[in-house]
Amino acid sequence: MTEDDTQRSYLQRRKCAPRNTGLIGWIGAVELPKHANDGMDQNRVAGRRGAGRGPGRGRTRRAAAVTAGLLAAAGLAVAGASSAALAAPGNAGLTAGLTTAGNARPAAAALAAPGNAQPATASWRMVKRVPGGSFDVVIAVGKNGGWAFDNSDGSSPPTAWQRSGSRWTKAAFPGKANESVVAAGASSSADVWAFTGGAVPSRALHWNGRAWTVQRTFPGQVGGAAVVNRSDVWVFGEPFLPGAGLGTWHYNGHTWSRVASGHGLEGGSALSPNNIWAFGGADVAHWNGSTWSRTSVASLLPAKQELNNPAVYEILALARDNVYAIGSGNLEDEGGPTVILHWNGHRWSRLAEGQFGIGWPQISSDGHGGLWLPMPGSDGQKSYLVHYSAGHLTPAALPGGPNRISIFGVALIPGTSSVLAGGNTHAIGQPGVDENAVLLQYAL
Repeated sequence: MTEDDTQRSYLQRRKCAPRNTGLIGWIGAVELPKHANDGMDQNRVAGRRGAGRGPGRGRTRRAAAVTAGLLAAAGLAVAGASSAALAAPGNAGLTAGLTTAGNARPAAAALAAPGNAQPATASWRMVKRVPGGSFDVVIAVGKNGGWAFDNSDGSSPPTAWQRSGSRWTKAAFPGKANESVVAAGASSSADVWAFTGGAVPSRALHWNGRAWTVQRTFPGQVGGAAVVNRSDVWVFGEPFLPGAGLGTWHYNGHTWSRVASGHGLEGGSALSPNNIWAFGGADVAHWNGSTWSRTSVASLLPAKQELNNPAVYEILALARDNVYAIGSGNLEDEGGPTVILHWNGHRWSRLAEGQFGIGWPQISSDGHGGLWLPMPGSDGQKSYLVHYSAGHLTPAALPGGPNRISIFGVALIPGTSSVLAGGNTHAIGQPGVDENAVLLQYAL
């Protein structure tokens, strides 16, 4: 691939959401630290991540409201649900050992006894819809809190919506036109961070439990972040976009400083102040409290070809011996294939591979050993929300199906198997047309 092709492929991986400004409207993923307080858990919030965004596409924002009845009539019912009605609410060190895992055994399917009622099953349901826009970043803060950020378009500022139980309420937010929220994370309900990009300078915004304020501006593009606590925050730059070269920055509660050993890193996931994982290109990196060290996982990624650019685009640290990295072959047009890599405390291995198009950085644990991965596609391709479990990748049934809905962010609600998701609905096969920002929840 030429240098231009490499950049184009990267932009596809990082900015697959259609946007009428091209380079605006991308998302970063932020991992919440395992030790975080206030009932927090490993919620993947921001979705930076690494090599996984697709380029912006022309997006027409239409504010036409569609009633739940019309959505249902158009096929926007929850697949697999008993009713067609839509819910309307309002330190492990790095080693050089790289292995490829063998075939995984699929879990046995549970069969219902004849004559017995089928047990209730979890499914994805819409819980919030806002005319126009797209909820590109979503985080959960404890069992009842959370935030979602609506990146409407390049001419309108992004908006912030606060979760309180089943309610989502719009909050005052100092967003600017020509910028989008690209990453978010939190250590408590009074320590929430949002990071903007698309416009230079990028900005770090902070919620103290009462109001959002601008905490810092950066001279380049923010690509991802990791929030450990209110005095330990990491920011990672974008490698290709205009404004690239920001590098890796750390906040100690008083000042921001650039960390030289973090050059080229694109996103991260934190377990503790001395145990943070990140990625950049075909490398994964680990922070031990004093420096970043790296290991190549290129041999576990899809093979290099003339028109692809294999790379890691996301990382999710759940424990010292349980870290996932998501890679992609980044084929020039269709994206993928996607590979699931895993760190067991000693070595990296490949667990699964599948072709679902262009992946998105913000992934999440499913709460019981699996993962949720948004695959929103681009240029009218089908959009998927893929579930990884026991060596298998399976598309989930979503309201409206893969031609009517695009998901960009997912976040596990701590202490549960319930997951939040954000994205938009649109005309069949036409992202950007008749869009509505939507929030979904996976639960019984």
